[in-house]
Amino acid sequence: MSEPASILMVAVVGHTNAGKTSLMRTLSRDAGFGAVSPSPATTTDVESVKLLASGRAVAEFRDTPGLEDPIGLLEFIDGLRTDRRDDGPSLIERFLGRSEAEGPFTGEAKALRQARIADIVLYVLDARDPVLPRHTDELELLARCGRPVLPVMNFVVDEGSRTEEWRDALARLGLHATATFDTVVYDATDEQRLFEAMAVLASDHREALDLLTEDRRRMRERSITRASRAIADLLVDTASYVQPVAPSGAGSSEAVEDAETRLQEALRTHEALAHRAILAAFGFEDEDPEKVMLECTEGRLGIDLFSREALREAGLGAMAGAAGGAAGGAAIDLAVGGLSLGAAALIGAVLGGTLGSSATQGRRWIRRAQGANDLRAGDVVLRLMLARGVDLIGALTSRGHAHLESVRIRGRDLDPGFVKEVLAELGRARSNPSWSGVGRSPTNHAARGRQVQRVARRIRVHLEALVDEGG
Repeated sequence: MSEPASILMVAVVGHTNAGKTSLMRTLSRDAGFGAVSPSPATTTDVESVKLLASGRAVAEFRDTPGLEDPIGLLEFIDGLRTDRRDDGPSLIERFLGRSEAEGPFTGEAKALRQARIADIVLYVLDARDPVLPRHTDELELLARCGRPVLPVMNFVVDEGSRTEEWRDALARLGLHATATFDTVVYDATDEQRLFEAMAVLASDHREALDLLTEDRRRMRERSITRASRAIADLLVDTASYVQPVAPSGAGSSEAVEDAETRLQEALRTHEALAHRAILAAFGFEDEDPEKVMLECTEGRLGIDLFSREALREAGLGAMAGAAGGAAGGAAIDLAVGGLSLGAAALIGAVLGGTLGSSATQGRRWIRRAQGANDLRAGDVVLRLMLARGVDLIGALTSRGHAHLESVRIRGRDLDPGFVKEVLAELGRARSNPSWSGVGRSPTNHAARGRQVQRVARRIRVHLEALVDEGG
C-alpha cells in the first residue's frame, strides 16, 4: 500500500465532560494523555497526539476545550451577520478575528479554530445524556466550520445509554453517519468501524485510516503474543521451582512450614511480576498489580493465590482432589498453606508437588521425605496461575485506556482439554530446577526457551479464540 499523501488532521470537539480526552487516551493507547476528570473544563488548551502505523505518523488527533456556552456563542455569531449571503465559515472566521474570541468565548474559539483546519471533526457526545438544545447548537456551530462532522457516541455500554435516542436525533439533523466508541469498555470492532466511518467522510485519507486499522490489528496480536509469553514464563518458572527444606530439621513441622511460607511468598512475587508484564503488553504499564489483586472484587484475581477460597473460586478443588487420588489431595494441602504439617503430611505434600503420583516417583519422594527434602508447587497451583492469567488478559482486551477504576475481572471456565495440554507441556520443567527464574534470572537454556515457546503457543491460540468469541 502506498504512503498517504499527507497526515490526517482530526479535531476532537464536544461539550465539557463528553469524553474527548478519554477518546484520545484510548485511541493512542496512552493512559497518561491529558487529564480525565468529572470536573468541568478539565481541558483548557489544545493538546495533540500522532497515531503511528508501521512506525510512521499517519494521523494527528487534537483534543480541544469543551464547548461550554454554545447557545450564547451562536447568538453572538448570528449578530455578526452583515449580509444575507454570509456563509457559515465566513461567520466563524469573523468571530475568530474579534476580541471576544480571546475573552468570554476563549475555549470555544480554540475548538472552532481546530475544526476549521481539520480534515474531519469528531463530535464526541456522552450517550447517557438526554438530547438537549445545547447539543443542537454545538452541532450547528461545527456545521458552520465547513468540515465533515462525525458524531461519536461515548459510554454506550453503560446501562443508562440513550444510543437509539441519539441516533434518531442526529438523523433528524441530517447526520446519518455516526459511530459508537466506548472509551472505557474497549471494543476493537467499534474502533475499526470508527475508522471506516471517518474514511467515508474524509475519503482523501482512506489509506491513512486503512493503515491505522491494520496497525491496530497487528498491535492486538502482538499484545496477546507478549501476554501469552508472560504466562508461559510464569508457568515454566513455577513448575521447575524447588524450595529446599532446611536440612537441620527436614522432618519437623517447623522446617516444613518455614519452607512452605518461603515458597508461597516467592511464587506470589513472581506471579505479580508476570501480571505486570501482561499489563505492559496491553499498554497499561502504570497499573499496579498489587492494586489489581487487592481492589478487584470479582473473580480469582481478588483472592490470595494460596487460599482455600482461591481454589474454590477457581472451581479447582474437586478437580484436584479427584485427579491422582491422595497425591492430588496433598497438592491442595500444599497449595493452600498455613497448615501444621507433620512428617506424614510432608510426604503427601511432596507427592502432590512432584511430577505426578506414579508409584516410582512416589517411592522416590517418600525416601527423600525421610531426610532432607524439597517442596514444589502442585499442578493445582499451575492450573490456578493459568486461570488467573487468562482472566487478567480477558479483562484487558476490553479495557479502554481512559478507565479510571481498578480492573474488573470476570472468571472464565477453562476448557479441561486446554488445561491438560498445558500441564503436559510443563512435565519436562518439573525435572529441570535450573530452568526456574523465580527470585533470579532464568537460565539461558535452549531447551527452556523451546518449552516456553510451546506453552506460549498453546495459550495464545486459546486466547485468540476467546477474543474472537468476545470472551
